[in-house]
Amino acid sequence: MATNNSSGIQCEHSTDTRTEHVFKLIAYSVILFGSLVGNVLVILVVVLNRHMRSVTNYLIVNMAVADLLLTAFNMPVTIKVIATRSIDWSVVLCKIIPFTQSVSVASSVLTLTAIAIDRFLAILYPLKRYVTFPIAYYMIAVVWIVSIAVSSPFLYAMKVVFNKNTKKNSCLEIWTPVFSENADKDFTVVVFVTFYVFPLSTMSVLYSFVIHNLWVRKVPGIQTPENQLRAERSKKKVLKMLLAVVVVFALCWLPVYITQFIAFFGQKRFPCGPPVTLAFVGYFLGHANSAINPAMYAIFNSNFRKGFRDALLCRCRRNRVAPLVTKPGPVVGTESTVLRQVTLRAGSKVSATSDSVVP
Repeated sequence: MATNNSSGIQCEHSTDTRTEHVFKLIAYSVILFGSLVGNVLVILVVVLNRHMRSVTNYLIVNMAVADLLLTAFNMPVTIKVIATRSIDWSVVLCKIIPFTQSVSVASSVLTLTAIAIDRFLAILYPLKRYVTFPIAYYMIAVVWIVSIAVSSPFLYAMKVVFNKNTKKNSCLEIWTPVFSENADKDFTVVVFVTFYVFPLSTMSVLYSFVIHNLWVRKVPGIQTPENQLRAERSKKKVLKMLLAVVVVFALCWLPVYITQFIAFFGQKRFPCGPPVTLAFVGYFLGHANSAINPAMYAIFNSNFRKGFRDALLCRCRRNRVAPLVTKPGPVVGTESTVLRQVTLRAGSKVSATSDSVVP
């Protein structure tokens, strides 16, 4: 099908083969199911087991809630778009879907940053307890307040416009008349720096200090007790997981930002918008990160793995699972067009556990 863009250029919209269509439906259904089950299990394991209730684990639960927000609101709409190849937008749906995704990714990256700070302080200053439960609750409240505030512009900018080609309502990001025509580009850059560059840079710096503390720094002439060596080995295993999830986050969300920059800054080279395949892969990977987080807990940590198994077998009992922390304290619409019409901002969704996990 060929349509005209705003410049009058004929744009050919690709049509998936039946095999590709079925594959996309199955793939998205898998990550929706995995995210729903995995993040619910994370919450259950921490809430139903008293020894799992720690500052770090509460922050992890907060990230699971953010992932569930994305799973409940955005993934079903994306699956509907893939299944029907189109969607007739209502005003409420047009504003809520971008808003909830933005809130989810913003709260995830802010929570991840809080976890990185907590781990940095816990490892470099083990004798002091900086992040207590009251401070953690305050941090969680601030995370959601800031996330909602940052995402609120979508409630204004997302507007329903009748599409003469599809004969349906399209959901477009239109900042005028209150803001300038370039507001979409400015907002793209601000969100990219705030929720991708800054958190990655912050985590890189903090975990560099942690790596130096655990691997590099040695006190000459002092023998380390065996129990301390075991604790350090445990911390190193967890740190490897933290580094792995940071890399996974960066890989999952980078294609989304590439798609956004093509949509807003690459009109001359891509007059018809980002390639449909790139847009789909980008948002699929970003959404898949919600399902990857719980899986990484199970892969890297035996306590979470045991907790998941007990929960699935209905064997959850208080105090049954060993302590995790031993230290106190989419763009959616027609498959070919809406991915570039409704450009949602993405954030970091990476998960972490305590430095003192007993594997």
